[in-house]
Amino acid sequence: MTYVAKVKGTVTSQFNTALTTPGVTSPIKVGDTITATFTSMQVETVAEALTARFGMMGPQKVVYQLGGYTWTSAGDFDASIEPVRFQAGRDPVASYYSTMDNARGAGDLHVDGYSFEIADFGYDPYFGPGFKGNFDAKTLAVWVNGSQIVFPTASSRPELPSDTVAAPVPEPMTWALMLAGFGFAGTALRVRKPVRATA
Repeated sequence: MTYVAKVKGTVTSQFNTALTTPGVTSPIKVGDTITATFTSMQVETVAEALTARFGMMGPQKVVYQLGGYTWTSAGDFDASIEPVRFQAGRDPVASYYSTMDNARGAGDLHVDGYSFEIADFGYDPYFGPGFKGNFDAKTLAVWVNGSQIVFPTASSRPELPSDTVAAPVPEPMTWALMLAGFGFAGTALRVRKPVRATA
């Protein structure tokens, strides 16, 4: 199964970092929108195992985009680095904690739950101002195998389903494996030799 969650946030304030050079500006500004996309694959079938094994879908990845910059958890230091796992029906942002430094020229992005901060945290020198902001829980949306299970809401917190999520419609590769299995079973039944009863 593949889980995808998306949420939006806003830059709320600007501050000078220890390395901020006077007069240096940044294309990021207060009021800008940041978007986050969480992707996680829970391998449950042979098809999904092959998909994950041959690189068609990474097991877990978080991508943040803001002001033309992109931070991604899968490319921080090594492709094997993965974010905190999240389950279907849960809020992936609430428990997420990470510092990502691979957006050149934009400083490091530090995320702690629904709060984020952009500054230099010791990895890549960044001489511009820092920024703080928050993600809006009302914008959270979650999909399981393409079926949306959490919708944006007008309330301060999204209506999250219970941990037990109804099984979604299987993906095409899963259907193909199921049909092939039924075909083999049918063939085996047709070629089975009859058994004679002895008196």
